[in-house]
Amino acid sequence: MKRILVIPAVALAVLAVAGPAAAAPLPGEIVHTETVSMSDGAPITVGFTKWPIRSLQSLDFTFEPAGGIDGRAGLLTTVSPSGDRRGLKGIVLQRRGDAIVLPRHPRADQVWGLDVVSLPEEGTWRFEFAVENAGRTSSGVLPIQAIEQPGPPLGLSWTIALLPWAPVVALAAAGWMRTRAIRRGAKPGWSG
Repeated sequence: MKRILVIPAVALAVLAVAGPAAAAPLPGEIVHTETVSMSDGAPITVGFTKWPIRSLQSLDFTFEPAGGIDGRAGLLTTVSPSGDRRGLKGIVLQRRGDAIVLPRHPRADQVWGLDVVSLPEEGTWRFEFAVENAGRTSSGVLPIQAIEQPGPPLGLSWTIALLPWAPVVALAAAGWMRTRAIRRGAKPGWSG
């Protein structure tokens, strides 16, 4: 009986020690980084979980200014290749004007980040940063090239995906037409 109690205790101790390490910030997922020189001379490191970036492909972005994020606020304005300053419209985050207020990354709370985001257009995107610290604001710009989307064109993908549902639509239409014909032929009255 003692032996059975010792094994779970050891397992719990190992899990307790391994727990924080397992929650480490995007372990091994950052495959590429770019360093942006800010106007105050301090760099900000931008990490990507996929490289090269393809349009309409989800990835994570991390943003880590030199000296950390504590006591600072980060703003990101994404300018699409077509010139739209609210390039990432689908992101539901706090905004200041066109800029996204950068939140802590959900899996790495020591950096700012965007979790599972895709760039909807191919071409050159501009990430414009503003870091506010003790009443001072520094800024920087990172151009990012998004290449064509992976896989076949979107219209072809949807057509192939919906093709198995064609017989269901045909059966539903045939049933509707048959029911309609039966209703037209039925005489109103009580069968009573």
